[in-house]
Amino acid sequence: MKKNSINKLTPIFVLLFLIVFPIKGMSQTAPPPNRIPFSTNSSHLTIWNGNEFVPFFLKGMNFGIAIPGTFPSELAATRSDYARWFRQIKDAGFNAIRLYTLHFPRFYEVLDSFNRANPQNPLLFIQGVWLEEELYGYPKDLKWLTPSFRNEIKENIDAIHGNRTIASRRGKAYGNFRTDVSRWCLAFIIGREIHGIEVARTDSIHAGVNRFIGNHFGIENASPSEVWATQMLDYTVSHQQQNYNTQRPISMSSWPTLDPLPHPEEQNPDEDLAHIDLSRLQLLNAPAGFFVSYHAYPYYPNFISWQSSYQGYFDEFGPNSYLGYLTELRNHYPRFPLIIAEYGLPSSWLNAHY
Repeated sequence: MKKNSINKLTPIFVLLFLIVFPIKGMSQTAPPPNRIPFSTNSSHLTIWNGNEFVPFFLKGMNFGIAIPGTFPSELAATRSDYARWFRQIKDAGFNAIRLYTLHFPRFYEVLDSFNRANPQNPLLFIQGVWLEEELYGYPKDLKWLTPSFRNEIKENIDAIHGNRTIASRRGKAYGNFRTDVSRWCLAFIIGREIHGIEVARTDSIHAGVNRFIGNHFGIENASPSEVWATQMLDYTVSHQQQNYNTQRPISMSSWPTLDPLPHPEEQNPDEDLAHIDLSRLQLLNAPAGFFVSYHAYPYYPNFISWQSSYQGYFDEFGPNSYLGYLTELRNHYPRFPLIIAEYGLPSSWLNAHY
């Protein structure tokens, strides 16, 4: 087996979301006439610099809220907490945060104030749209979640545009969203780590549904779950385009358990039960583009450590099967940027070496 090596290993940050792209210059100029301030090419997220879209250097971290003594779902951070954290994040060298779900209005209000006070060095954000997984009666069929997910999508988009009022509820953000922070929104990552049984059941119930052509995205020769994912991506872009005349780069959250790669040496069948492969996604009217997003861990599932095809990869510290996994994952998606969310090596680093 051919051994692969690198000269320098980018540090891995525990509990951080790290995405790095080669920099040619980052500029927070006015968006172009078509109101698409951020986009993608085949390997990078890009930003409009006033004349063209250029790749830029993006350093991000996950922004989940768990104040000591509270549950994460309480979203208990105060305005002063947010102001302090934003400054600390910037001082640490990051320029973006990724949200898993909608936050209370005070988060967006403080972020807007912070960025207006720092117009040459703003803190961008990637808005996550959560896919429910514990609704009463959920039969593990993804299509059954469509109405609630569409409502979640609309809430998130309307909220970041300062155009939503959500009644009081438990476990989720609510309030009057009146601050338009959309100019700071870099992208959307919709969904969560979907379980294999959900995909397998969806594919079984809706067998034969293998094609979708929407307003912005399409897919053919696909599984029912891949069709459903494409429909949700299309719905997200359509809602923002139709209501706010703009688009953002978008992705569907995934993880190694659902990757399209073969893992014949995985001993836990649940970790290779099903997959969602959006490599055949068609961009029909989506100038902001699509990127691939994985929560990829170096320790889970077991195939990342055990699979023989990954064993021939080395870094300056020795064997690195995780590098092998990420390399094969990157090679599977040649048409789209790959963002490793939650934990891992940056896609641009893989692009530069492979």
